[in-house]
Amino acid sequence: MIKTWLAASMALALMTGVAVAQSSSSTTTSTQSATPVPAPMLGGSSSSSTQQSTDSNGVTTDRSKTTTNGTSVTPYGGLETTRKTTDSTSTQ
Repeated sequence: MIKTWLAASMALALMTGVAVAQSSSSTTTSTQSATPVPAPMLGGSSSSSTQQSTDSNGVTTDRSKTTTNGTSVTPYGGLETTRKTTDSTSTQ
């Protein structure tokens, strides 16, 4: 009789362990982020001009101007035109 109770309690313990193992769950969370890729340049141009002058006192002035134009595609498929102008003056 003790063997029967012992066997029954062992079987119950094993089935309970299997049921607990089957009912366990895990949660996995993953996060993704996207960085926008810079738009490709479709066309562009650049022009530069330099001017040097010397006054009656011997002071030399250098002036330069650079202009850059470009057209690119925006992330939404539109066209974007950019223009950058740089002026610089130096005196010696």
